[in-house]
Amino acid sequence: MSIIDLLFGSKKTYNHPIIGTLKSQRIKGQNLTRNYTWYGNVVLNDKSNETTIILEGYSYRPYTIHLDFISQLIQNWSTFYLPKIENKFDKIGIRKIEKYSNWKNDFYLSAIYPLSDKSSDFELILEPLDKYKTNSIAIEIKNNIVAKVEIHD
Repeated sequence: MSIIDLLFGSKKTYNHPIIGTLKSQRIKGQNLTRNYTWYGNVVLNDKSNETTIILEGYSYRPYTIHLDFISQLIQNWSTFYLPKIENKFDKIGIRKIEKYSNWKNDFYLSAIYPLSDKSSDFELILEPLDKYKTNSIAIEIKNNIVAKVEIHD
């Protein structure tokens, strides 16, 4: 064990059958009253860019409610979430904006992170596949409903 690990704690690993390997921030001790951040990466569908996953959790693993939501999102991204997002985009007119008209092909899910440490409310960030573009779309998912969409130009 290094001196840094002794002073600041060590990073832990949690292996999940669907999500894969998640790593923690530095954790020192077993404080069960404190939240810790866990992170990992997955590739959804045929998109070559990785999606960064951020979860909250205990000192020994992420919260079950976060693991369950992310697992369900990974398994049902194309069949459940993409159609809901597309319907919401149609309702608020995002696809009428030229640079977002082909969003399914031009954007990928770059990040997923919780809005709360004890619920399944998450924010999804869609970023352009073209690294020279800086616009993004933030989508809030609350109780498996697309609750809010924001464009960041």
